[in-house]
Order: sequence, then structure tokens, then C-alpha cells
Amino acid sequence: MKVKWLVYGVVIMVLMLGAGNASAKDQPQVKGASKKSEQPRISKGKKIVANLRWATASSGGAWPILGAAMLEDLRKANPGINGTCVPGNATGNIMGVHQGKYELGFTMAETAAQAWNGEGYFNKEKIQDIRAIAALYPNVTQMAVWEASTIKKIEDLKGKKVSPGPRGNTCETVFARILKLYGMSYKDMRVEFLSFDDAAQQMIDGHLDCLAFTTVYVPFPSIINVNSQRQIRLLSLPDEKVAALAKLQGIEPYVLPTGTHKGVNYPVKGIATRNFICAKKDLPDDIAYELAKTVAENMERYGTVINTMKTVKPEDLARDTGVPMHPGAQKYYREQGWIK
Repeated sequence: MKVKWLVYGVVIMVLMLGAGNASAKDQPQVKGASKKSEQPRISKGKKIVANLRWATASSGGAWPILGAAMLEDLRKANPGINGTCVPGNATGNIMGVHQGKYELGFTMAETAAQAWNGEGYFNKEKIQDIRAIAALYPNVTQMAVWEASTIKKIEDLKGKKVSPGPRGNTCETVFARILKLYGMSYKDMRVEFLSFDDAAQQMIDGHLDCLAFTTVYVPFPSIINVNSQRQIRLLSLPDEKVAALAKLQGIEPYVLPTGTHKGVNYPVKGIATRNFICAKKDLPDDIAYELAKTVAENMERYGTVINTMKTVKPEDLARDTGVPMHPGAQKYYREQGWIK
């Protein structure tokens, strides 16, 4: 009998050791739990080996399309690189890169400034371990109402149904800042935090009075979609409000030219913030270098993927975004003579 129990004990111990050594993929996953980041590895001769997670945005914007195109080009130039694009937003992408959930992410200069200074959504901690890889195009003010709307200025939004885009998106955070300049808040109106596509459809269906898109690229598909149904009018910001916003890090004055949208035959005063690719400071230099190089060498293609990329020159990738540039990207831009 003692021998029998000894055998049972050995069997149980073996099973326990086997379970303890099972791979992560064999372990039950808690729904919603984040996986620990795997640091990309590059030391295999001259071949770069990496698995990159690239945080982009929800549908209706340029980031998912642009991220997929850039990652595809990066893979072609470096067969050892694998990766995938995942939905996100400017705020969440910075936090995800900081926490190691993603290796790369799109974000905006204004959002990065808040993270660096510990402001807004980042008021619990300053995030100063992010680095810029490549500056891209500016995102600008395009707040749309119907042409026949009684809404002529920001103050007229009181009591109205408004969408500033998804919560945590730079559109939403900048819109909140604009309201504060007027002594207003979301409590003064009915706010719907919708994806850009959903917001456009809600506007068309008569469930929204204003698309309060403060920082989106030009021309923006959701605005074009709404304008194709009925004529829109775009709201301008007064000079003094633009000047106040431009004092904030990552924001600059911007005038949308006449005729940018059908029937909008007047300039629209507002602001802009430049979006860029960010990474954590410990991303291997070789990967940052290859990404900067790949993006620079495929700029013409990106202009066919996203129209607004036609406005960006390769040397613009080296522009200051308000946060330090990654040394790997910096090395490439120096070689091209775009920075000293």
C-alpha cells in the first residue's frame, strides 16, 4: 500500500511540473488581461528579427491604413520583422507604448506634450520614456454643422448634440480645452463619444448637431461623407482663442484654405497638431533606424494611400515633435542631412 501511494505521489508531482513548464499559449488567458511585451531581438548577424505591435486607431481615420502600409514596407525591407496593427487612439497609444503593450504607436504632438508634462489624462504620472521616430502630417480643425444650422460659434453649442470623436482621441482632448477657454464643459451639451464613421452617420441621420473634430487630417473622409449628403458649414475659432491655444506645447495656428471642402468657399481659422510615430526609448536602435529609412523611401506610395501624405516631404519626418527623437531614427536623418 505504501508503494502504491508513493507511485501516485510521483505521478502527481510530474503532472504539476509539466503544468508549470507549459508554454504561455497553453495557459488559460484572462479575458481583457494584457500580455507582457516581448522585447524585439536584433542580434542575428545583420538580419533584424522582431515582432512589432503597432497601435493605430479605430476605423474612419488614416492611422489604420497608414500603419498597415508602413508595416508592410518594413517587412519587405526586413524579412525578419513580423508585426500587426491594433486599434487605439492618441492617448491610449502613448500609455500602451509606455507600459510595453506596443512597440510602436501613432500619436499627436499635443497629446505627447500632455503625457510629458503629466497633464490631462496623464495627470497621475509624467511619461517621459517615449521617443519620436517620424513626424508626419498636421491634423487641423474641421468642426462641421449643417449650412442651415443656427450654430455659428462655439457658444451656440450649449444644449446641442455634439461628437468630438472617440474618448481619449486628440480631437476630444483639444475640444475639451477649447470649451474651457469659453468657460464651458461637456455638461453644457449632450456629448457622444463615437468613432468618426459612426459620428458621421449619426449626423446624417439627424441625431447630431455638430461634428466637433478639432484635429483631423485634410481632407477628412467623415466630413466629406456628411458634406455629400447636405451642405455643411465649418466653424472658425476667433483669433484670440487660436492665440491662447497656440501657447500650448504641440499646438500651432492653422488656416484651412478656401475650397478645401465642397461649398466651403471661405478660410477656416483653427489650430493644428502634428502626428508622429512614437516608440519607447529602449526600442533597439536598428529597428528605429530601419523604420525611419523605410518610411522616408516610400513617401510617394503613402501619398497614394492617404491623400494628406502628399503634403509631407521626406525631410519633414525629422521635424521636432516636442519630445526627444529616438537615436536610431536620428542616425538615419543625420545621414540624409536633414538634421545636424
